[in-house]
Amino acid sequence: MSTTYSPEIKKFIADELASGTYEDETALLAEALEVFRELKQRHTELRQQIQQSLEDKKAGRIAPLDVNDIIAELK
Repeated sequence: MSTTYSPEIKKFIADELASGTYEDETALLAEALEVFRELKQRHTELRQQIQQSLEDKKAGRIAPLDVNDIIAELK
C-alpha cells in the first residue's frame, strides 16, 4: 500500500521512529490504528449513553440533581 502523508505527519513519524519506541513505520502505524479504533469505540459507547440518558429524561425516568440535597446527604 502506497500512502502519501502531510509534512506534519511525516515529521511525526520520523520523530517517533528516531525515539526508538517503534521498530519501524508499520509498528507505529499499527499502534496508532489500534488507539484510533479504541477511541472510536469509546466515542460510540458515549454517544449511546448520551442517547439513552436523553430518552430516559424524555420518558420521565430521571430527575434533576439537587446539589443541596446531595451535600446534605454527604454531611
